[in-house]
Amino acid sequence: MKVRRFSDSLTLSSEVAGLVAGVLAEKNTRPFGVMLSGGQTPMPAYQRLAAQRVIVDAHAHVLFSDERVVPSSSPDSNYGRIRPVLAALRVPDDRVLRVQADLGLPRAAEQYDADLKKFLAKGALLRLGLLGLGADGHTASLFSLTDVQRGRGLMAIPVVRSVKPDRVSVTATLIEKMDLVVILASGPDKKLIIDRMVREPMSLPAGQAVAQARNVELWVC
Repeated sequence: MKVRRFSDSLTLSSEVAGLVAGVLAEKNTRPFGVMLSGGQTPMPAYQRLAAQRVIVDAHAHVLFSDERVVPSSSPDSNYGRIRPVLAALRVPDDRVLRVQADLGLPRAAEQYDADLKKFLAKGALLRLGLLGLGADGHTASLFSLTDVQRGRGLMAIPVVRSVKPDRVSVTATLIEKMDLVVILASGPDKKLIIDRMVREPMSLPAGQAVAQARNVELWVC
């Protein structure tokens, strides 16, 4: 795993925006996907992305690393928060793969799993995946080592939380299909978990989730 350290959050968000813009604009003859994560760290990058004049390739699709089972109008909805960015980039709804949270668990997870499998069955490429890193070592909504293991062979799983809302998360099986995985982490509260992610990745859900991915980078500030 390659580690890139940035001097400040503005530099980090600029680099993330540039990376995502470059991949979305790639010319391709096959459908391809870019996975976006929720959380606070990537949002400034998405806002920068929305302000850029990116000509998104007609084969580009956007998918999400995870979602809370809440209405899309909720401030807790990843899709709801990122939807204005997709509108600014003129990504049509039929090229957005998202969790249908209104279906509830476990139906929303089953539907997302089926949608992702159908997308891949078309020969789609997964060019880039953005992930976050929680202070507890989780990524996407894989909060435990058990969550990582029970997702094997699936593309998405339901995650029941003791503190609601429940979640739907992509799995390690999907993540390992990505050409490039970039894990984003920022802030002083992440220092200890970043160090552990570098030294003992397999002790964390995030480390196990990306263990089989062929190209993983950890971007921190």
